[in-house]
Amino acid sequence: MKAPRKTIGTCSAAVILFVFACVTINIYFPAEKVESVAGEIVEDIRGPAGETPPGDQSSFLRRTFAALCVPPAWAEEATAVSNPTIRALKESMRNRYDSMKPYYQKGLLAEGDDGLVSVKGTQGLGLKEQRDLNNLVSAENKDRQALYREVAKALKIDPSQVGRIAEIFAKEWQKSVR
Repeated sequence: MKAPRKTIGTCSAAVILFVFACVTINIYFPAEKVESVAGEIVEDIRGPAGETPPGDQSSFLRRTFAALCVPPAWAEEATAVSNPTIRALKESMRNRYDSMKPYYQKGLLAEGDDGLVSVKGTQGLGLKEQRDLNNLVSAENKDRQALYREVAKALKIDPSQVGRIAEIFAKEWQKSVR
């Protein structure tokens, strides 16, 4: 009779150990908050994604609905993501964007899904223009990577999640150049 009790006790201990070993730790990622911050920062750097055509009532209705339904505290929270480093990065990127616009308009630059900008082609550019374009892209990507790290710090997001932040920003960058 002693053997079955010992077996039951061992099996019970194994089951309990298995249950505790399978506990998953979820890291909270505030995607909605990052989306809001990304939209605000990209608009601050590049301006509104597109002006509303005079007859476009659906866009007007969406903006009106959003203004009425989004609680003011949420808006304050989103705008609170700033520090001297973020402000300096935004200023640097805003100044650089004026130099990058012609390249976007010629279709020579592309916004990647990783939140970085890349050169699609250099056709029609002289050597000096190619060098200038590569320097602009390099400086822009360096600032973007720093911006994503700073946003993670400001929102108290684990540094391992910076890639997710960059992906969310990528969607906003892509909208801004359409």
